[in-house]
Amino acid sequence: MKKETIERSADLVFFLLLSFADLKTYKFFHWFAFPVPTELTYRYDEERPITSNLNENLRKSVGEFLYQNQMPNEPFFIYHATEGIKLLADYIQHRHTDKNFREENMEIIYFCYYDPTGDMNSVPVAWHLRQMLTYLVLTCPVLAEREIQCIRVNGSTLAELQFSLMTIHLPKQQNVNDLKVWAGWESDGNGKYLPRVTSLNESMSPGSLAVNAIDLNLKLMKWRLIPTLNLAAIKQTKCLLLGAGTLGCNVARSLMAWGVTNITIVDCGKVSLSNPIRQTLYRFEDALNGGKPKATTASERLREINPAAKIVGVNLKIPMPGHPIGHGDAVAETRDILSKLVSLIKDHDVIYLLTDSRESRWLPTLLGAFFNKYVINAALGFDSYLVMRHGKTGDNINTENYGSSCPVGFRKIDSCDLGCYFCNDIVAPGNSMKDRTLDQQCTVTRPAVSNMASALAVELMVSLIQHRNPPAFYRIPKSDPLCREQEPDGLLGIIPHSIRGNIATLQSMITATERYTNCVACSGSVLERYASSKDDFIINVINGTESLETVAGLNKMMSSIIDGCEDKDTLDFESDLSDDS
Repeated sequence: MKKETIERSADLVFFLLLSFADLKTYKFFHWFAFPVPTELTYRYDEERPITSNLNENLRKSVGEFLYQNQMPNEPFFIYHATEGIKLLADYIQHRHTDKNFREENMEIIYFCYYDPTGDMNSVPVAWHLRQMLTYLVLTCPVLAEREIQCIRVNGSTLAELQFSLMTIHLPKQQNVNDLKVWAGWESDGNGKYLPRVTSLNESMSPGSLAVNAIDLNLKLMKWRLIPTLNLAAIKQTKCLLLGAGTLGCNVARSLMAWGVTNITIVDCGKVSLSNPIRQTLYRFEDALNGGKPKATTASERLREINPAAKIVGVNLKIPMPGHPIGHGDAVAETRDILSKLVSLIKDHDVIYLLTDSRESRWLPTLLGAFFNKYVINAALGFDSYLVMRHGKTGDNINTENYGSSCPVGFRKIDSCDLGCYFCNDIVAPGNSMKDRTLDQQCTVTRPAVSNMASALAVELMVSLIQHRNPPAFYRIPKSDPLCREQEPDGLLGIIPHSIRGNIATLQSMITATERYTNCVACSGSVLERYASSKDDFIINVINGTESLETVAGLNKMMSSIIDGCEDKDTLDFESDLSDDS
């Protein structure tokens, strides 16, 4: 050795590195080796705790040495029980090696090494410690075939400082030229002598970069404006969109903008030449050659926007009252459709009703109520729209931060008591396309109405997720004629039951209605009938062999009204006769 002594103990840590970067898959292979001679073997006793007296002085000395000032480049050092921290250069000279440690009391000298793994359960005699021990064997013949005391030091800060003590038996002295075989390659996580692999695919691939960029607006929203916004709950929500027309396309885009990545789109139609100008997920080429299926085409377009999203398109026609299916194979086909639709509704958290006819919304409304799902309805008129949420049965109301009290001038309706799309009707849905010309069968609406309704439908869902199952309020003018009180706000504003808007007057109306006991879709009698007969009940309703009005009790109610009117007319007639006499 040419130098008189070692300048810093870090020079003892010698390593080799083999690396390879697979830039196509963003995987990086690396294999470290810390060379040590295989001819030198060490025996050591099990690690044991430091005695209390030694621990107190050692902790103070090591803390001052490692952490009080800038951390020294000394992974190996010596602790002298009476003199404190010493460097290897204080004891080891390279010219007169036989004098190293000859006059020292080895019972009060401890060889310390800093373990960068931070794991007290790792192998005590690691590769870098063996490199220091090799240095001792070559430079300190006095220590040959003797025991030395070693202290392992762990902890990245003074508060985390930990020690363990062990005794190591050094082998006999060797000449460096006699050491021919060297080892030291690290094993991988499975204990095999193979390179370690670091995959940066999740952070460097174009898809991962796109995901981070897509979520940037939402993260800024949470960071700067709404710290309590639960983005994880939104992202995990599974949404089922029934209808891939103008509403369906706009709702899907708004859901993705909110970070929803699990969306299923159901439709049975094909893209026509009139669709791309209004339905934002389709192009001109999608309408050629008879048109591509809407559901699968829309899902492909959404995956182009966000490749990481799980978007599924399902080509399915929803069975509807007033559209008989007959018998034979059609019944078997309908049962298969019903099975698929039930499975889809059970597998999703929020159901969007975005179809273009009243009767097509009946079955999803019934199933949403039966399986206790969030159901959000959006419907369009020429210059008006309706956006509403259906009530959820069987859930406890969340009043932790919304709706715990009802302000003066309002009435509160708990979520489980809110009505559905059909609760305001006293007739069952039927074939709304019957006896209509082709132009009358098309939904005619001002172009921007769909964008407004779709945005409100998605924003309503996001508010529902933040507050789980909030109540709704409606104003009672007599209690607050001057409208001084305001409806309670949630995290993102009010959470209404329904929003009725009109762009001709640039006005919207917030309303709330209670569940109707004779509703043809969500009443207890209809749900019980479905629970008992399932598909048979649905098929009977579709074929018209079972009346929804009868099941829901509407016929009985109407009969009682008519009978009451007839009784009143009879009494009036008899009263008139008695007056004439």
